[in-house]
Amino acid sequence: MLAAIDKTKDNVPRTLDPADKEDAAAIASFLKLTGKTRQSHPALFDDLDAAAKSGAGKDDDTQALQIVDAGQDAQGRATCRAWHVDKRGALMSGSLALALDSDTGDIAAMGHANRVGGGYAPAATRSATAKAAPANMTSVGFYHSQAAPGTPPRFGMVANTQAIELNAQAVAADVTDPVIKVSGHTEIEIGLGRPQTGLDLDYFYNQDTSNTPILLVPFTGTVNVQQPLNYVDPNTHQFTQGLSVTTQLYSVSAQHKIDHQSSQGLLTQITGDTSTNVVTWSYPFDAASQMESLQFPPYGPARDTLSGFYFQFNIPVNNPVAPTFTFNVCSYDWPDQPSVNCIQIPNIKFWWHCIAAEASVTMADGAERVLEEVDNTARVRTVHGGSLGVEATTRALHNAGATPHPVDLVFELMTKSGLSVILTGGHPVVTPDGLAHACDLKPGDAVLTRDGTDSVASCEESRYDGIFCNLKLVDETDREAGRSLEVGTFYANGIAVGDFNAMAQLHRNNTRSLEYMRARLPERYHTDYASTLEMIAHDNVKYGGNF
Repeated sequence: MLAAIDKTKDNVPRTLDPADKEDAAAIASFLKLTGKTRQSHPALFDDLDAAAKSGAGKDDDTQALQIVDAGQDAQGRATCRAWHVDKRGALMSGSLALALDSDTGDIAAMGHANRVGGGYAPAATRSATAKAAPANMTSVGFYHSQAAPGTPPRFGMVANTQAIELNAQAVAADVTDPVIKVSGHTEIEIGLGRPQTGLDLDYFYNQDTSNTPILLVPFTGTVNVQQPLNYVDPNTHQFTQGLSVTTQLYSVSAQHKIDHQSSQGLLTQITGDTSTNVVTWSYPFDAASQMESLQFPPYGPARDTLSGFYFQFNIPVNNPVAPTFTFNVCSYDWPDQPSVNCIQIPNIKFWWHCIAAEASVTMADGAERVLEEVDNTARVRTVHGGSLGVEATTRALHNAGATPHPVDLVFELMTKSGLSVILTGGHPVVTPDGLAHACDLKPGDAVLTRDGTDSVASCEESRYDGIFCNLKLVDETDREAGRSLEVGTFYANGIAVGDFNAMAQLHRNNTRSLEYMRARLPERYHTDYASTLEMIAHDNVKYGGNF
């Protein structure tokens, strides 16, 4: 591992090449630390052997890996967090976070994460087993990921070495936005292009004329660096040099790392007060959409819009030993403690208005309305004969064949009675036995429609590129009526389908069902998948995760 670290530039992720002797040895060491062996993951190691012969380890842009926090926690223990996501989606993936004593090479703390079915894999070192932070610490993040059966696995790492200010106090920072404002929320919910303010939202932005609204995040707060600031203009209070920041969003359950919109400058919104050593950042909430909040490019296709937030500040201070004060704001992942220079906030969930889509939706009164006109003032008919309110809507510009996963492809479903709808493979269709992915339907399968039970005439892949929309059902009125747990369904072109939450839950249930996955995976991956599910279940129970 140390040889691989020596070849890695600080904070610059690199792909590990199984054909390189030192990289191959590092991969073997990293996998051993995550508990993976030839017995538990035979296909992974067989594919690793094949990659060693083919030299399939070139750098590419399909992986994102980042150390989002490192240092000592409030009890003086070493800590490190590393986030990874495979932008192709991942059949199985894993990540590892390490904190090493730079002088001896000894491990001071470690922790790992495993994922199936896509999403980011955030690894956090375990507080319970961490040793005291060393004076000089090397933080390491490692990943392995396999996008789909038959694709070569990818391996990579990132590392950073830093001096640790031992016995430092927790950073004196206050994040005033974004925060949860609505009672009962567990995530910060942000609406984009909402036709009206809803009680369901913590923030909403009026972007109703945009078909592809950018993602907006209000971000304000202060930090007292508790040492003299450097390079602050006495008139504008802006930093003249030395200040740098970076910010990203990570999709919790899909395959996205979203970098900040490059057209928006970030430094002029940060000021310093040399009399108090307080730094203020201001990307405020602005419902009128004047773009003062943080801006991120539009979301791509996703089964879930839950996102991890990350922002890092590097502030110049008048300290010859440590001339830069660094602290981070990032979303919660594991319960393990962050460093004293990290503030954690809840994940962010985005909702936005519907845009052009061809499907017709049956409303509560029996009328039909095209999907682009359905907003959070509407109620739709459900398969139970009642109605549910539309609390939010989602949309994505989908490119057919952009990923190798059936749930991300596009299908045209046709019934024997002549009904048809175009939908993604992962969208749930209502059958007499419950929900089923569209990609799993076969001719003759029974499906529910507005007129009763019908059967599938065909469900074939389509090369359709365009906008896809979905509804999130159950609104405040429904919750007050005791219907908060009802599965959301509606009729699209007369065919009963599930809503946004039903789609996310079905994907989670299926990818965590060994019986379901065994029927869809080559036999050589069965042991790997079973072992990965066991690891996820073990870590969720032992360490308090929800993956």
